[in-house]
Amino acid sequence: MSAAPSEGRDAALAGLREEFGALLGAERRLRSRDSHRKEAGGLSNAQVRALFVLGAHQESTAGEIAEKARLSPGAVSGMLDELEEAGIVSRVRCADDRRRVLVNLTDAGRKVLGERKRRWTKRWEDAMDGVDDRDLEAAAEVIRRIAASLEDV
Repeated sequence: MSAAPSEGRDAALAGLREEFGALLGAERRLRSRDSHRKEAGGLSNAQVRALFVLGAHQESTAGEIAEKARLSPGAVSGMLDELEEAGIVSRVRCADDRRRVLVNLTDAGRKVLGERKRRWTKRWEDAMDGVDDRDLEAAAEVIRRIAASLEDV
């Protein structure tokens, strides 16, 4: 039989829930700013996530991009149309299996991705300045556990 949680743990879990709620709020605000970015000719955060996947995996199908970027397949399909029209990605049929369409970054897309990576890397490095590696690893584990617990809801 396990002991009842301590008051300290209860307080720590309450603080984590509160900060998680703040994170969700920040993410919602970030998403709402996406429409303004697109209207100004920029890229949405979802589009940037798709570019990061392509940068890491070279060529991918729309389904693979959706899975790796944690986006819906329907959203990715429409987004790829926009990115292709803007000259950021190209789509080609797979030579071995004509049913598969592979998505690649164009030279312009690699340039856009490089700029975005530099900006996000700087933002993350600035935000995490002074946080030691063990704390970052622990935070990543906590986030993984929260994400896994939400899959069951």
